Amino acid sequence: MRLKLSQIAHALDLDAPLDGPDLLLTGAAIDSRQTKPGDLFFCLSGGRVDGHDFAAQAVANGAVAVVAAQALPEVQGKAPVLAVHGNMTVQDALGRVGSLWRKLFDGRVIGVTGTAGKTTVKEMLARVCSQAGETSRNRMNWNNQIGLPMSLLECTGAEDFWIMEAGISRPGDMDELGTILRPDLAIVLNAGPAHLLELGDVVRVAAAKARLTRYLTKNGMALVNQDCPDLWRECTTYTQRIHGFSMHDRDAEFFCGEPFCPSPSSVGLQLRLRGRILEVSWPVEKAPIAQNVLAVAAAATLLGIESAAIRDALQAGDSLPGRFVVEQHGAWLLVDDTYNANPLSMHMALHRARSLAGQQPLVCVLGDMLELGTAAAAEHAKLGRSLAGVCTDVYYHGHLAGEVLAGLKAEKGKARFLECDSPKRFIEGWRASVRAQAKDGEMAVETVGTMGGGVVLFKGSRAGQMETYLHALRMELRT
Repeated sequence: MRLKLSQIAHALDLDAPLDGPDLLLTGAAIDSRQTKPGDLFFCLSGGRVDGHDFAAQAVANGAVAVVAAQALPEVQGKAPVLAVHGNMTVQDALGRVGSLWRKLFDGRVIGVTGTAGKTTVKEMLARVCSQAGETSRNRMNWNNQIGLPMSLLECTGAEDFWIMEAGISRPGDMDELGTILRPDLAIVLNAGPAHLLELGDVVRVAAAKARLTRYLTKNGMALVNQDCPDLWRECTTYTQRIHGFSMHDRDAEFFCGEPFCPSPSSVGLQLRLRGRILEVSWPVEKAPIAQNVLAVAAAATLLGIESAAIRDALQAGDSLPGRFVVEQHGAWLLVDDTYNANPLSMHMALHRARSLAGQQPLVCVLGDMLELGTAAAAEHAKLGRSLAGVCTDVYYHGHLAGEVLAGLKAEKGKARFLECDSPKRFIEGWRASVRAQAKDGEMAVETVGTMGGGVVLFKGSRAGQMETYLHALRMELRT
């Protein structure tokens, strides 16, 4: 960012400090340890630490001004302090400054929201847009009322595109984010059962996600998944400048059919973008979710980016940490999808892993999907039913293992099921399965896992730390 102290004070309904109204702020910080010269330091108060206690350290590290909710005598004379008052919090002030910087930006802002895939789509679209101009995006999932304005304030303002995801978990969240973001193009990917503890049900999730389109700029557009009727209906209440993408409706403005295999080792998609055909392909282990690819290609088309640039950027894609990263360990492919989980992203991951496995076994190492409220038991039973006929083994970590097993049994699924309270228990179960396969196949135990092999999917909500299970199997296969 590049904002004068007087501009920031005005945005916060404060008088400009007498000591340095023309002082130029070139960055923002909320962690004194990461503060750089020229930064504006926001004294955020959290459950464990209070930023006011670190204001002096931030100034020592280069912060040239501070936003606070109380007097800071230790900073007096060293840096101007903008003290918010009334009902305004320091977090509110951060949002206002982010909103101010967004209003001064002359490029185009793209907002991405949805239950599953928004970070992946944001990263893919940033890669595509960078073919057409300088592009910035929020870091990983910095997508809430703190992360979003901080991401905006990290931008220089010289970019052509800002691509920002907006993540919500409660009613009202999208209104706060939309007010800051004001997108020129809003991409609404999907709506599924997630954060139901606060949002209630999928219909309300769709309504909450769709509210991003309420905050479009005057000539802004919405790109919406028309395969989700709730989303489409809600978005049309806010804007008529709406474009649809679909995996089912061949007459949609943007359409993509089922993946095809141009060779035994690759997967392709044929996209129809306003009547123009675009084919893209990847190695099997790197093939992304078709819906995400279609959304990115459709958005890039609306932004006026050439088809060749879209194709080249999509095919050059790299996996994001914890988001379906495939590792080869002998004859086994380990899939790290441990970043997070909800019922929609779990369904997508299972479908993708099953396709990757082909005729080989699929082993699922899964954890609870959290924040589902009263729907938790039903959603985990549904997960169990979806595992039937899909995988050979299920190792499950979490309090809802019983519901998953019940769902699996209800479909007469034959997958072996083991509840695990630790990675150690998982590896014990893995070894027992290896011994059983060795006995059944009359082969040496040492050769099982190098013969045949298959795919092992790791996925669960963050609290389950399923990456520790992945690490355990990595070590097991290496030894």
